[in-house]
Amino acid sequence: MNNADFLQAIWRIRRLHWLHYPVQTLVMASVVLGLGSRLPSAAGSERVAAWPGLLLLGAMVPIVGLLLYSVSRRLRPNLRRLAEENLRIYKGRIFLRNSLLCLLILPLLVSYVLTHGTLELVCCGILLLVLPLLTAPSPKNYQRWLLS
Repeated sequence: MNNADFLQAIWRIRRLHWLHYPVQTLVMASVVLGLGSRLPSAAGSERVAAWPGLLLLGAMVPIVGLLLYSVSRRLRPNLRRLAEENLRIYKGRIFLRNSLLCLLILPLLVSYVLTHGTLELVCCGILLLVLPLLTAPSPKNYQRWLLS
């Protein structure tokens, strides 16, 4: 693999990285808002009946996060592999890491459904802008991962 092919592959991974956060956020928001519309709007015993489902969701987020983290840690480079294989593994690791980090937005979405406050949406927007900036793949990051 020559340098031009390598840079093209890294930029393709970078484009997928930038698309991943908004797409996963839209999927999570549609699911949460769809389930939130089923919640009773009246306060009282109907609202209390929704708490077991929310607690289950709150317990599932760390479990799914740990599962994604453990799978992503097993995706290790090997200098004996072909460069294309290492790039494919790196892309998978980036995808899993982005999925894990995007789960940070889920509690804010659930909080928005319950409270209808704009602060939660503002925090979601900030996270949606900051997370891709901080974790953007680059040739230097790939090389650091490859040598780890």
